[in-house]
Amino acid sequence: MFTMKAFAVFLFLVTVSAHPLVIDVSSREPSPSPVPAPAAAPRQVPGSQAPLNSAQLNSTTGLHTLQDLYQGNQNFRQGARLQAAKVLDEAPSFMFLGCVDNRLSPSTIFNAPAGSIITHNNIANQYSSKDPSADAAVAYAIESLHVQHIIVLGHYGCKGVETAIAKSDKSSRLVRNWVKPISDLYSSSRRQEIVVLRDARKPRRGQDQGVKTAPPASDPGFRALVEENVKRGVKELRKHSILTKAYARGVRTDKNEIVDVFVHGFVYDEATGDVHDLNVSFGPPGKPIPNVPFQALKAAKNFHRDASSGSITSGKVWDFGSGK
Repeated sequence: MFTMKAFAVFLFLVTVSAHPLVIDVSSREPSPSPVPAPAAAPRQVPGSQAPLNSAQLNSTTGLHTLQDLYQGNQNFRQGARLQAAKVLDEAPSFMFLGCVDNRLSPSTIFNAPAGSIITHNNIANQYSSKDPSADAAVAYAIESLHVQHIIVLGHYGCKGVETAIAKSDKSSRLVRNWVKPISDLYSSSRRQEIVVLRDARKPRRGQDQGVKTAPPASDPGFRALVEENVKRGVKELRKHSILTKAYARGVRTDKNEIVDVFVHGFVYDEATGDVHDLNVSFGPPGKPIPNVPFQALKAAKNFHRDASSGSITSGKVWDFGSGK
């Protein structure tokens, strides 16, 4: 009885349905796994600049467009600005002469609070009294801000120093002229590692033009030239900057407090994050140099050649210490 009623209901549904019931009893393959949707592209604000290439789209910094800068400023306003506002009335103690190629600012390297240091950057952290911008920056830091330490901060792998070594035609005349003092230093230096690098790049059989490619950042000669360039900057500050006059008359604050200004040479290692002291610090005559806790590099060794010497290996090695 039950079976006859169930069959009648089934027959009724098939008859009145607008779509015939189709029963597929053939075997089926398993359904493929769903394909994940592609990652959404970064949100673009209408009219904003697009990232330069796919490498920028996948970069870890995420800071390539003006919209990125705007968003960063919004984040800054919500946090770090309040911290920076606290030090606006405080005189900074440190001024850094740094390099525009160094991707990490002194504030980042030394984990300094926002607004607590001042910087002046150029290609390869050079100082010259013939550069009115650098000279004015140093004068302002001493006379108006009363900094206590001026630090020439170099970094291994510096592209400015690399350009001075390679002397590539790809660099503009302006850039080559700017790094010429470093090129001259490279050509004349007697420091052991630099002499070895220089001789290895000279023309020879099979390489009439010599080596034109840039050395790797890890090359001892390249690293040595970065250090010697920092030392040269410290030496220029000692001999030709406003510091000479400042030491003679004394630097005083508005409250007539004496400010002792010391100059140091540091180099930053991008591979390790370490900062090294080049042991060339100086300060006001008769004043002891404050303790520098950063690890000091060993004294450089220079090659001394006889006039008739045609090979660097026949010369003598002299230890010239810190070069003070």
